[in-house]
Amino acid sequence: MTASPNPPSVSASIHIYRALMDRATTWRQRIDTSTNWAITTSGAVAGFVLSDDTHSHAILLLTMLLTVMFLVVEARRMRYYDLWASWVRLLETDYLVGVIRDQQVGLHQRWERLIIRDFEDPHFKASFSEMLARRLRDNYVALFTFLLLMWLLKLTIHQPADQGISSPSIIPRAAIGIIPGPAVFWSILVCYLLMLGFTIVMGRDQRNAETLSREGTMERLNAPRQQQMSRRQSQPALLARYHDEADDIPLHTRDWD
Repeated sequence: MTASPNPPSVSASIHIYRALMDRATTWRQRIDTSTNWAITTSGAVAGFVLSDDTHSHAILLLTMLLTVMFLVVEARRMRYYDLWASWVRLLETDYLVGVIRDQQVGLHQRWERLIIRDFEDPHFKASFSEMLARRLRDNYVALFTFLLLMWLLKLTIHQPADQGISSPSIIPRAAIGIIPGPAVFWSILVCYLLMLGFTIVMGRDQRNAETLSREGTMERLNAPRQQQMSRRQSQPALLARYHDEADDIPLHTRDWD
């Protein structure tokens, strides 16, 4: 990379920072919107189903499927937000800190090569499964728990007279059409156990990009396994070049001119 005799423009860099912050904020709002949809839908359906014993409990099961769709959409949006937030955090830890503390701008440092590489060929910093587990841990475990409790409450207080079930157990009441109650009941419980296990396994080591340390941010942006955002063919030569150039600069070095 050709060396520049002058430091980069602080004014231009601040505008870049503001643009990235605006992009991250916009995607964060999109994530919150889908969460609000899921919460509103779950609350409205629960109230509707419990309001009358003629309303089928199957509506709550369909709401669970709809909530899964909201979760998938939100996890996809979260990957984009995580990328913008990682760039913002990199500028904060390696650019703004130097400007504020030393009143100077560093040249040809590790963070410059990392962010230039990502500007030219953006790559996600987290997998889809990691973001899925993160949204489950943050919001959707509570939401799915609410739907499960409402479903169990529906089976407990409303007995489906059209099925002729007089057993005190709620398991036979979970029947849907020709599908027997035990099959429905235990399938739902198994799905919930699998979801809980997935959340625990995939979400135990996750850290938010907004609060990462400088070393954590560098490690995240320089990870060797990153999925390309676009579907076009990757440019391994370009990525390898910037990766090697970034590795030439020690992680803990901060040389300001």
